[in-house]
Amino acid sequence: MFKIETTAEKDFRNIPSPCRYCLYWQTSDEYDQKRLKPENETEKQEWVRKVIAEFGPSIQTSYLDGEPIGFVQYAPARFFPRTKEYVSEQPSEDAVFIACLYIVKKEARGNGFGSKMLEQLLADLRKRGYKTVETFARKSSAENPSGPLRLYVKHDFKVKNEEDDFPLVRLEL
Repeated sequence: MFKIETTAEKDFRNIPSPCRYCLYWQTSDEYDQKRLKPENETEKQEWVRKVIAEFGPSIQTSYLDGEPIGFVQYAPARFFPRTKEYVSEQPSEDAVFIACLYIVKKEARGNGFGSKMLEQLLADLRKRGYKTVETFARKSSAENPSGPLRLYVKHDFKVKNEEDDFPLVRLEL
């Protein structure tokens, strides 16, 4: 059985590895494998606390037969300093930015779970009154934490700027 749950601070340990300690989007310094280590978990938890206090729920965890397999992380782009490094265009101030929509279990990919995760995220944002969502999708590969371009296009996102392999895509809710 597949289910998606909003991840509260008390459920932080349910976030699948490596997402639970990845600080790619939360930093703007040079990124290397040091930013993807279990010892970063406390820093990620602090970031989650801050985002929940200022924005509200910003993480969803997906489960298949009780095992965490997927992760969605979203908030206004100001919470993700790494967005400034992308050449396509900066996310809009009026948009919620999807930093990650990732299925960590490779054998679970290609089964429609990504679409279900995206649909639930969009429903949550609509319910909360948000009007726009953006992300950097990847053209050349599905192996990307924010998800492949074809997933977003399938869900009516429009390419806003396509300067490189990570175009900025946008959906008006």
